Amino acid sequence: MIEITEITETIKYVDGLSVVVFDLDDTLYSEKQYVRSGYCAVAKVIPQINDMEKKLWEAFTAGNPAIDTVLKKAGVYTEELKNYCLTIYRTHKPDISLYDGVIDMLKELHERGVNIGIITDGRPEGQKAKIEALGLETMVDEIIITDELGGGEYRKPCDKAFRLMGERIGKGRYSTMCYVGDNIKKDFIAPEKLGMKVIWFKNKDGLYVTEKN
Repeated sequence: MIEITEITETIKYVDGLSVVVFDLDDTLYSEKQYVRSGYCAVAKVIPQINDMEKKLWEAFTAGNPAIDTVLKKAGVYTEELKNYCLTIYRTHKPDISLYDGVIDMLKELHERGVNIGIITDGRPEGQKAKIEALGLETMVDEIIITDELGGGEYRKPCDKAFRLMGERIGKGRYSTMCYVGDNIKKDFIAPEKLGMKVIWFKNKDGLYVTEKN
């Protein structure tokens, strides 16, 4: 396993590869940026709570269920209002951007003749909104949202998405493929079993940053 601390370092390790597949959240962009974007959208529809965006973020960073916490502290909690807030969060148009250098990195990979894929977990509507907001459909060759394969059971570490990616853009040659992700606990189990190269983006600002052991 190769360890990097900047996503653009990926380009140093692609010699001999035909395919590079990326995770999405906290790999190509900051998931915290998405969370804040969602809280901003929720705050706009709940004007009765002052500074709601700030309060949601504070609850989140404290490790608490943000929407539940803020609604309850304000004394307005109901299941209906909570579910409304969740719907707004999950369906909002994200205000997010790729990490610096990602666009140039993807262009260089294509210039080197490398196919690019994305394998990402999550609710399809939310992941599609992120992909659209980031403009990734035109920058990569294949995108697989694991939940679209049949539900949450196909999320990493399930290997189905990796096998499909190999069939679609890797010609089944896993030894010339690489997966780049940030979550040491689940991202690399399947690709390593298939014989793919793996690169751990140890994202110090990520939601799931951790050590190897």
